Amino acid sequence: MKKLFIVLLPFLLAVLSSAAWTAQHEQPAADLKIVTGEHWVAASVKEKRAFLFGIGNMLEIEQAMAGDEYEAMRGRSIVPVLLEGLSGTSIADIVMQLDKFYADHPDQIKRAVIGVLYLELALPNMRS
Repeated sequence: MKKLFIVLLPFLLAVLSSAAWTAQHEQPAADLKIVTGEHWVAASVKEKRAFLFGIGNMLEIEQAMAGDEYEAMRGRSIVPVLLEGLSGTSIADIVMQLDKFYADHPDQIKRAVIGVLYLELALPNMRS
């Protein structure tokens, strides 16, 4: 029993310290928000690029997880539209297009960035 405790002690300490760190640094759910044009225009170029890289990574993971079922996602998911509609467009170009959209449409500053990506940038580039 004592041997088991000695073996498990480092694991338990790691779990407890991780839980304590998470409790101190985790944002409450109420602080998690959809990124809108208000956030976008206030963000640095580095933050904008990081946001888009995160979305890109998520899309790639979703595509990989879908595997043979990827084609069946059409019409049920934004993943194929974003992947195909933005294919060949650099992160720098997407940043510029989003900057331009919000500059040209100040009345839509509360609109979600993901919605603009989907409806204004990706969807118009889809092949029928």
